Amino acid sequence: MDAAQIAEKIIRLLDQIQDKIDEITRLVNAVLSKIPGFLSWVVDKFRDAWNTMLDKLAEFWDWFTDKLSYVGNPGLLNDAADSWTLAGGSVARINDTITDQALSVDDRWKGRAADQYEQSLEPQRRANTSIMSDYAQNIADGLSALAGGIVAFWAGIAIAFVTLIGALAGAAVATGTIVGLPAVPVLVVLGIAAFLTAGGAGVWVLTNQASSCRTTLDATSAGITQWPAIATE
Repeated sequence: MDAAQIAEKIIRLLDQIQDKIDEITRLVNAVLSKIPGFLSWVVDKFRDAWNTMLDKLAEFWDWFTDKLSYVGNPGLLNDAADSWTLAGGSVARINDTITDQALSVDDRWKGRAADQYEQSLEPQRRANTSIMSDYAQNIADGLSALAGGIVAFWAGIAIAFVTLIGALAGAAVATGTIVGLPAVPVLVVLGIAAFLTAGGAGVWVLTNQASSCRTTLDATSAGITQWPAIATE
């Protein structure tokens, strides 16, 4: 799933939330209009609870202020990881040509220089292997892990959405009677609180995943600890 698909799915879910809130508001207004004047104190108490609900709802919308500005791009990260794996594998396969059997230097070249070059073959092979195992693969693993973290984060948010929509559906049912009316804002607040709790946990996990990825990428600079002398002299 790419960034555009994730954003599109989240926006659809947000639209569902807004539609359900609008439905609840219409139903509540319809019930309130039927409450007799001598029960105005009940209406006042309900409005206090409703205002508390609106504050929590505002907190819910605010939570998405920066979340949708950049949803992440796990598809692009996975593509980049695959490219690093491919590049590292290509370098590692060069080792197949750096062998006594594959090279003709010892057939056409004799003396101390030939002996010195032959001694450099194994360090060259180790350096090529290190490029794959200690450098390219580490980068690929870090990028793939971050991509997986982003997908898991939004998948968790989607599940939290389902829970919230269920709470809103229950609130809509409660609007059917005057007796059930006081439960409406309570159910909405509980649903939003559950969502924000899940969202906060998801942010914490994703932040740790991103930090781990950064640590892995930073560490790759020390992956190839020593180039063969023939490459540096």
